Amino acid sequence: MSAISSSPGDPTIRILLMGRNDSGRSSSGNTILRENKFKKHESEVCEGQIQIGDTQVYVIDCPDLLDPDLNKEQQEMMKEQLVSRCSAGLSSVLLTVPLEQPVQNEEEILDYIKCLFGPEVQKYIMILFTYEHELNQTIAEHLKHKDHVDLQRLVTECGGKFHCFNNRITSDNQIQELLHKIEGKMLENGGKFIMKQIKRSDSKASLVNCKWSGFCFVDGLLCYLLFDLLSSKNKG
Repeated sequence: MSAISSSPGDPTIRILLMGRNDSGRSSSGNTILRENKFKKHESEVCEGQIQIGDTQVYVIDCPDLLDPDLNKEQQEMMKEQLVSRCSAGLSSVLLTVPLEQPVQNEEEILDYIKCLFGPEVQKYIMILFTYEHELNQTIAEHLKHKDHVDLQRLVTECGGKFHCFNNRITSDNQIQELLHKIEGKMLENGGKFIMKQIKRSDSKASLVNCKWSGFCFVDGLLCYLLFDLLSSKNKG
């Protein structure tokens, strides 16, 4: 898969939510959609949509594909669902990260996303911090704390892009602010992230078996990831 950008004038926003189980991923999707569309621990990739002003917003909720409890068949099935759901393009990839919990497999999920979609997707990834209601200080103060170097590293890896959600309240402001940030990045990037299937006959691109979730290829560069090692670590 390679990456190109669509027209920035597209009146739709397509959001992919990824994150480990219990990170507030599905709840964040429900907050955006203003309904309980997504359930915790779903075994398939789900999608919902809502009209917000003049913009049609699509939200894709992807289970944790690096969950050690998933077998290879489940991983492959969900990977195929994910690619299918994202084929119309992505405005943003939101990695949900709980503010008051230690970082776990978030960096591996970031690597997985880039393996599957290609390096260009990096420009569309944003950290969505969840459980904001548990903070007793500002997000800036929280991130600066010496015990949260792991959170700082994630934000840095995503180009400093982040947003905070309190999924216990129905606030239009936090949704509008998120959409504003996403629209700003789309304008900066020249439109959506679009996956383009490269023909197998193209000598400049090779389809390789990615140990993470089946097949991936990125503009002719082989993507070798240490999934076996990471999987063993997750199970340990």
